[in-house]
This record gives sequence, structure tokens and C-alpha cells, in this order.
Amino acid sequence: MSSPDKFEIFYIRHADTRSGTNDDRCKCDIDISPLGEKQIALLSERFKGKEFDAVLCSPLVRCVKTAAAICDNLSNDPDIEIMPELIENGTLPGYTGPDMNYLRKYHNNIILCKDRIIRNLRNKTDRQNDARAKKIIKYLRRRFNYGQKILVVCHGSFGNHFIPAAAEMKKGKYILSVSNTSVSKIKYTSDGKIRISFLNDISHLRPLMQNYEFDT
Repeated sequence: MSSPDKFEIFYIRHADTRSGTNDDRCKCDIDISPLGEKQIALLSERFKGKEFDAVLCSPLVRCVKTAAAICDNLSNDPDIEIMPELIENGTLPGYTGPDMNYLRKYHNNIILCKDRIIRNLRNKTDRQNDARAKKIIKYLRRRFNYGQKILVVCHGSFGNHFIPAAAEMKKGKYILSVSNTSVSKIKYTSDGKIRISFLNDISHLRPLMQNYEFDT
């Protein structure tokens, strides 16, 4: 468990995806690729035996599958709370993911988060996504206490709004690198400090590194 003087958020991007869907889901709700399946197996192993006070997840299938793989290896078997406010930037208007019964085929312990933070979701512009991220962070800090730690399983583009909001970074001309299955950790301590412990950590993917191309 977390130290009693800190609250920790682990932000995880979903695994690699492929084009299209297997059924009648919205075309924006794409599935995990074969590479993504390998990634989430390694990500799940990274968290084996760990405990978290909550797991909050985007309603899109690629995130739910990623969260399910992690939760299968956690020692305390938490619910996966679907939070519609965590949906990816630019998702088609009005689409908030499949219903709970559909999502439960990926994991038994899937519930809808009981709190609605934003009644009328807007996720198209940077300003809208910045405002959404700040409201989510405000909610998380109100709901959870020092001594707790949570997982947030979400997206790459929205991560460029969520992580700066969580760390209270001044808005700048930057785009954060948030790779598939990467883990970023933001820590709040009782002395009022906010720390980014690590950002975009993909160390669990070492067995797959020969398949990656790096910028030079």
C-alpha cells in the first residue's frame, strides 16, 4: 500500500491497437492488436501481486482489455470502474462506449463509476480537454486520501491533458510522449508537493524491444 503521507496516481495508456472492430461497435472503439496482446501480458506481469485502492478506466474496449489484464494479476481483485469522462479526445459525439453487460465479457468486476463529473462531455478542442482533465483531477483528489494509490487506464492523446493537469504543469507548447502500455506516476505528498515520479515508463516491454524503432 501507499505511504500514509502520499496519494499516488498511476496513469497507463492502453495497448497497441489495430484498425476496425469485430462487431457493431463504433468505428472509433478499436480493438487490441496482436502486438498489444503481448504488451498487456508484460504489463500485467509488472503489476503482479500489487494492490490498488481503485482502478478507473475509459469506457473504450482497448482500455478495458488493458485494465482487465492488469487486474487479473493484482492481489486485491478491485473493481474496474468505467468513467465516461476518461474517453479519448475527439471520440465521435454522443458515443460513450459499450454498455456494462458488453464490457463484462472482458472482466467480471466491471462497474460504472457512481459519480458523474461532467454531464455534457465535450472532447474535441484542446480547451475542452484541458477543462475536462482538471475536473477529473479535482474529483480524484477530493475522493481519495493520502495513503491511497489508484490506477487510471486511459489514452495517449488525453494523457497530454491529464498528466499536466495532475502535475499542475503550466500549459506550454509541448506534447507529452505517452506510449502504448506506458506507466506514468504522479505523487501528492502531505507537505503540499506534487512530483512526477516517472513518465512514459515502458521498461516492462524489454522483451519486445527488438520490434521497436527509436528516433535518432
